[in-house]
Amino acid sequence: MTHFRQILAGVLVLCIVQNATSLSCYSCDHTESESMCEENLVECDASMASLGMVRVAAFKPTIQIIQSPAMRCFELVVQDNDNTLRARGCSYDTVDVCPGEVRIGVQTGCRWCNEHDGCNSAGSFKASVLVIASLLVVGVLQKVFQ
Repeated sequence: MTHFRQILAGVLVLCIVQNATSLSCYSCDHTESESMCEENLVECDASMASLGMVRVAAFKPTIQIIQSPAMRCFELVVQDNDNTLRARGCSYDTVDVCPGEVRIGVQTGCRWCNEHDGCNSAGSFKASVLVIASLLVVGVLQKVFQ
């Protein structure tokens, strides 16, 4: 049973570290108010950063995309005639989405972050809890059948 406790403690530490280092960002394209996207908070990974880079490239086709393991959140705001277009998502930390000219309209706002707004450390806590619960069930069953 001592080994089981050590394994459980190790898994718990890994879950906490994973949650502390993960980054979640709002992810969407819209023409509505700034509060849009509140229900679309996604965990940043390579696929979400690639999707974010596609969103930026739609406005700035000449942007240079350099992949990296670190991520950050961005919001790009473009005014085109009477329309305000917003793109939010994850980007690679090595890509600064703010400088450069947009292909349509005028860029009226741009920000990136890795610690506030949609930049929280929500992570995959549900998956972590599921792993811990599974280990506890295995431990209880092991004790019952010994």
